[in-house]
Amino acid sequence: MKNAELTPAAQKIDRIIKRIDDGDIKIPAFQRGFVWKQNQVIDLLESIVNEYPIGSVLLWKSSERLKSTRNIAGYEIPEKDTTYPVNYTLDGQQRMASIYGVFSQLIEQEDDHGNYNPNLDIFEIYYDFENKKFIGKAEIAQENKTIHLRKLLNVTTLITALGILNKEYHSAAQELASQFLNYEIPVVTIENRSREDVGIIFERINNTGTRLSALDLMTAWTWTDDFHLVEESNTLREELEEKNFGGIHYKTLLQIISGVIQETTITKNVLKLSGDQVRDNWDRVRECLRKAIDFLATDVNCRHIDFLPYHQQLIGIAKFFDVVKHPDANYLESIRKWFWKTSFSTRYSTGQTNAKMDADIENIILLSKDSLIGLNEYRHSVTVPMLKSTKFSKSNPLTRAFLLLMAQCNPIDLVKNQKVDIGKSLSQYNRKEFHHVFPQAFLKSRGVSQEKIFGILNFCFLSSESNKVISKKSPSDYFFNLVPKNEFHKILGSNMLPVATEIYKDDNFEDFIDKRANFVISELDKITA
Repeated sequence: MKNAELTPAAQKIDRIIKRIDDGDIKIPAFQRGFVWKQNQVIDLLESIVNEYPIGSVLLWKSSERLKSTRNIAGYEIPEKDTTYPVNYTLDGQQRMASIYGVFSQLIEQEDDHGNYNPNLDIFEIYYDFENKKFIGKAEIAQENKTIHLRKLLNVTTLITALGILNKEYHSAAQELASQFLNYEIPVVTIENRSREDVGIIFERINNTGTRLSALDLMTAWTWTDDFHLVEESNTLREELEEKNFGGIHYKTLLQIISGVIQETTITKNVLKLSGDQVRDNWDRVRECLRKAIDFLATDVNCRHIDFLPYHQQLIGIAKFFDVVKHPDANYLESIRKWFWKTSFSTRYSTGQTNAKMDADIENIILLSKDSLIGLNEYRHSVTVPMLKSTKFSKSNPLTRAFLLLMAQCNPIDLVKNQKVDIGKSLSQYNRKEFHHVFPQAFLKSRGVSQEKIFGILNFCFLSSESNKVISKKSPSDYFFNLVPKNEFHKILGSNMLPVATEIYKDDNFEDFIDKRANFVISELDKITA
């Protein structure tokens, strides 16, 4: 292979338009469609006139013709001879399409069967010289005070436009044309790069536009007339939405695909997957992912992806159901312990995540061969100080793990003395289903800090109706007047609450937090032993 090249250049707007007209720049089919609104296009034009930077454009020059491409902004643009390389737009599509759509003389749009093309009306923009601003066609009040931008950069059309425009604005129109013609856009072209290199470049881009994911790239590699990875992935996510797991990240899905097929999640290896590999194993991937989600819902009461401590855990569980087709009780117990150990750890938030996921896959494969050597090395890392300092937050993995652990105890409503509807509580995030054991208003009146009031150890499951009944009552009030006395220990134990009555009689919040932290760790030790 030739030496890789990275070529930066500053190109004027008319030069970029000419390149697009010639079919030199295309949109790969895996790219998103045009999504900007007219106000965003106008913002871009204003930035150019004010000589603000608008970010660079990233092109991938390749002699390899992708199996499907689209034209900038959906315009009908001639194809280059197949002997010529094509520059695929990898970053900056919205900006480049906006500029081309506003100034291009080619205004015929190609057929669109995938809702990629924009409504061309958004590119019909004029400059109002009286009010000194860009406007849409519908806002034109007097034609002789405006100029159609599509006529601004072409000498022939500009002469015609000036014939309509009041002479007092001719100088301003020429200055406006000069501002656009002389504006330079940074264009970076990568050449002689493998697909794997392009994938890594994508992951490291930090630009002003919406960057592509590895899934977008994989779509290009696996594209055929009857298989589109993004469309297949969207269909799968819609199916999983019925089980509240439709929000699975595309990157995670791609890692699951690679983990199942080739037992690695490292990006450069993921991007080596061939189209045939992905297509031929798609049903296999779907099946083990379905089983993984069923396991999460039934075995650990994770009824919504928002409550999964780490999305990375899906990769290991999916691989488990890929290599263990019909797991017996012992296999399920092993993967269950792995789940809890990784949930109460910082395994996936301390760097080298791909290597750790690959180790998960390796150890799960060992498990399928009846070896627990790898899985026995996992340990939960939660401590009493960690539990005491963690604030209740949906975005915090430890909060999510804590809620799922509480759910294992089949919590009983403190007031109603009936099982809490865990399915309802863990199928959508609703604050009304979670209760401050020591009520917020009560603790606030005693000068307790917000951090302690909203610590995870001060929460349990409770129906919204019972929450209202307890309201601002002190523990010394509601624990002995509302919690059924004959089931007191059973109800508290089911909620992982310490059963020592003196804690609640004395409204001793600090003692409650200490004892509950130790209770939680004791329960965690039991289920991971």
